[in-house]
Order: sequence, then C-alpha cells, then structure tokens
Amino acid sequence: MKKQLLAVSTLLAISSFASAKVQFSDENGTLGAPVNYSQYQSVLKASELQISDAEGKKGNKEYFALDGDFTGIVNPYFFVDKSSEALVFKMKNDHLRNELRVHKNFRTDLPNKFYKLSSEVQLVDPEASMKNSTGAANEITFLQVHNKGLDNEGTHNVPHPLLRVVWKQDANGVKGHYWAIVKNNAIICKGKFGEKNKDKPFCHKDNAYTQYDLGKAPLDKTTAFDITVGNKMMQIDVNGKTMVNHDIDYWRHLLSYFKAGVYNQFKDGMSEAHFYKLDYTATESK
Repeated sequence: MKKQLLAVSTLLAISSFASAKVQFSDENGTLGAPVNYSQYQSVLKASELQISDAEGKKGNKEYFALDGDFTGIVNPYFFVDKSSEALVFKMKNDHLRNELRVHKNFRTDLPNKFYKLSSEVQLVDPEASMKNSTGAANEITFLQVHNKGLDNEGTHNVPHPLLRVVWKQDANGVKGHYWAIVKNNAIICKGKFGEKNKDKPFCHKDNAYTQYDLGKAPLDKTTAFDITVGNKMMQIDVNGKTMVNHDIDYWRHLLSYFKAGVYNQFKDGMSEAHFYKLDYTATESK
C-alpha cells in the first residue's frame, strides 16, 4: 500500500511540471533554474508559466506552476543564463509562446491603486530569428497587459490584450523599432464573438489600435520598460522617459493582468529574450 501511495505521489509530482508535450529537465546542469535566483523570486511567486509545445500546432499552450512554485521548472526554453544571470525566454515558430502570467487580475479604474511591471530586457538578434520567415507580420511580443473579462471567472472575456510591447522588423519602412500597440476600445473584433463587429469602422485596425513608436531597439544592450496601470490611465516609461500616457477609461469594466516573455508572430525561427530585471508591484496611494 505504501509503495502504491509513493508511486501515485511521485506521478503527481512529475505531472505537476511535465507533460507528454512540454518537458522540464537540465540533464547537463548547464542551465540555471529560475527558482534558485533571488532577483526573480517575487515575480515567479506571483505568476504561472504559459508555454507552448515548440513542435506542436499553431496557438497551442500549456500551464505550469499554477501555485507560483517553480521548483523543477527549467528547460532549454525557460532558464537563467548562469554567466549573465538573465532570465531567458525562447520559443520556436508562429503564434507560439513562452510567458509568465501574473496571477493578479486587477481593475484599471481605481483612483488610488496602481499596478506596475518593471523590466530590463534585451532581444537576441531578432533579425536572425526572422531571416527565413514568410509571415505577413514579423514581430515578437515580449510584454503585455491582457484582460480576464468582467470577473475572475473570465465572464465576457474580450480576446484582445489592452497592450502589446513588440519588436517589429518593418513597420511601414520603420525597421527594428520597439512599439506599444494599444487597443483603443473594449469591443470584440475577432473570433466567433467578434464576427458581427469585424467589418464595422471601430474594428478597422486604424481605429481599433494606436501604435506608439518607442524608438529604435538597441540590440547590443538592455532597454528598461516600466508599465503602470491605474486611475483609468496606462503609462509606459522607456529608460526612465514617459513615452505613452493613454486614457483607458473604456477599459474600466474589465479585469486586467500582466504577461512577460516571448510570443511569436513570425514563421520558421526562434525568438529569444533576456530579462535582466522583472518585477511586479501593486501600490495604494492615499
């Protein structure tokens, strides 16, 4: 009986951080386990990992460390570089991801509560990542403010992030810049729930989104991004300079959350982002 219980408990322990598709291991001991680095403990404890099977179908993803316990969560796609101590996210192929999802779903309209994601990130040679891509949009999303819906159960889940911070290969002739892509309304424009709206003027991409140019990406060094949400506003600071101050009153009925990592929108390549800082904070003013 004890052997049976041990076998079951061992199986449960393994299944908590591994599946037939996504495996976590570091057989050669060359990868740093993120859970062992104090500078990332705060954000890891507040997050889960959403990661794709790199060899799987477009859009697939699995969920791990749902309780914020990242023990054993390390593989060649998610690890800490032992020499630089950067938290590394990598992923292959189109519409696949490797992201931390902060558990906290927060309101954006409260006048005295502010939620902040602070990062210092370097994308590793995204041009090389996309050299064989035939995709219509060659970009990598590495920071997001997404939405959960009207409540923590996800009622009326609008399938758009409020914000994506991306590196774009070419945006109408502007090459290799960082961009903040902000949804201008809370209307569903895509998928089965957006079918009735997709051809309406407010769903046209020029009306539905504002794209803020955050500047040329210096790929030889890190860039600091601070995203602060609260009091019906969203502010983005880049290297300490405020680049975006966007009124999000239209988002007040939705709960939101932060994501950080890599989400690919290009074909036949591998993205790689090194985070040297990643912090999540919630503060209350009087």
